[in-house]
Amino acid sequence: MKTLMIAIGALILATAASESSSAGVMLGAHVGNENDADSKGEFSALEAGIGRKLAIDNDHEDWMALPNIDRVHWDQANGRLSMLSWRIMFSRNEPAAGCANADAIIAGTYDAQLRRQALAVRSLGKPILIRFNYEMTNNEENTCFTGFPVKTNTSLAGSKYVAAWRHVVDTFRAAGASNVQWVWAPGAPAYLKGIWRQFFPGTAYVDWIGLDNYNKTDEPRSFATDAAIQAFYTQTSGLGKPLMIAETGAVNDSRLATDAQTEWLTTAREFLKTHPAIKAVLYWNGNGKYSREHPDYGGSGYHLQGAGLAAFRAMANDPYFADTSR
Repeated sequence: MKTLMIAIGALILATAASESSSAGVMLGAHVGNENDADSKGEFSALEAGIGRKLAIDNDHEDWMALPNIDRVHWDQANGRLSMLSWRIMFSRNEPAAGCANADAIIAGTYDAQLRRQALAVRSLGKPILIRFNYEMTNNEENTCFTGFPVKTNTSLAGSKYVAAWRHVVDTFRAAGASNVQWVWAPGAPAYLKGIWRQFFPGTAYVDWIGLDNYNKTDEPRSFATDAAIQAFYTQTSGLGKPLMIAETGAVNDSRLATDAQTEWLTTAREFLKTHPAIKAVLYWNGNGKYSREHPDYGGSGYHLQGAGLAAFRAMANDPYFADTSR
């Protein structure tokens, strides 16, 4: 049976790799507040607003909560691929409660829990994306994970991160959860500073290479010329893995003739067509940390609205972004 499960897992990943060589991009989103455990209504409303089902649902889940089986079954019933963005925090609503730190994960403290989670994921049957401890070089949660601010010793932080990542992946694989595709996704600073390699677990442990990157101001900027986007593609497109913009967004501002959200999405649409290693892009349709450059700013952050929503709808209905096959 174990041999059969390994063979099935290899077939799933081989199929995903084959599909990743095809033209086109899977379009997905995170919808709602990150701390909202159930945003189905908002997600469905966004799909109704663009006139189609999205290919990927980015759902954030705490350390012990993964997997949200109800959410995954809902996605499966609607033809979506679930991406479970797996936080190391014990409670998204209580950051002071702490986290699963790297040393404890590496030492096997959570092995029984991880095995239960792996078996639950395996029982889901169909492929699923897991994005474990994303934005590992700039997310404030990782002071808890490493035991010290990452920027004070990126080499040591990276070694802890890699060892913990590999331990988690090995535990899932040993439990037969071969339906998992692992998404590794730093934030923009990792690529801009060139430190991402210190945190990269290796191609044998990663199925998708990602980036989280936003325009956090209400100044119109081009996705196509953004320094982090350029660095990400230049530095990773030769690694033989499908690439993913795992989170992106831009601030809306209806006062401007061309607002930042519209410019970001319009330029992204054209950029992605000429950078074929990127196989998925997921918009963050919700609140976030953004800088208001104008004191009279009256928008609603990254929420799609007005011309920005129209730009996202145009992307969604562009045949290049119609891929929902995985």
